[in-house]
Amino acid sequence: MKVAIGVLLAISVSAGALAQDASNDLVGHVYYGKMILRNDDPAVAGGDYEIDIFGLDVQKALQSGTITYGYETGGLLSIDSEVRRFRASSGEEGGTVELEVDINSILVDYFFGGYVGIAPARWFRLFAGAGPLITWASRETDLEATDEAPASSDSESGWGLGLYLRAGADLLFTDTFGIHAGARVTETTLSFEDTSGDVDLEGWQYYIGMAFRF
Repeated sequence: MKVAIGVLLAISVSAGALAQDASNDLVGHVYYGKMILRNDDPAVAGGDYEIDIFGLDVQKALQSGTITYGYETGGLLSIDSEVRRFRASSGEEGGTVELEVDINSILVDYFFGGYVGIAPARWFRLFAGAGPLITWASRETDLEATDEAPASSDSESGWGLGLYLRAGADLLFTDTFGIHAGARVTETTLSFEDTSGDVDLEGWQYYIGMAFRF
């Protein structure tokens, strides 16, 4: 009987320690991916925009067990440069002409929200998160010269507030390291300071990278 009681006490202590470890889990991700932005301007050729993104985030669990919840924060950075064909009026004679436009952009967003997750095993977890985000963007366009007008350049920047919704999965090879894959959709309205005014920035982001558990 004493042995059975001792075993039960040992199991209880071990379970409590594991629950405490789980509740104190801090999970981080570093990843690379693509952001897809819809091209709604029929004058700009090339289809939708596919922009490289680099991101990192941290999640803090507040509840232990197979189903967990907590808060998360992180940021994304995108630096992109591409050449597009732009159809413009050819002047008083009518018709259109295709011009090359060099577009250089920088986009940064910071997000903070909550998440819920499920971990059927210590080495595998799924989660979904949502919350607000702050976005800053800068864009510079260089338009090639034509017979009617010289080359021109325009630069503008702006801030925006929005929302995000994302989901991801972690596959851990060790207790502290593994791979991560996820997707995120955002909706933001950027207020540019110069000529563009308010610009809606909506699109999907897909990424893969590394997962860390501390």
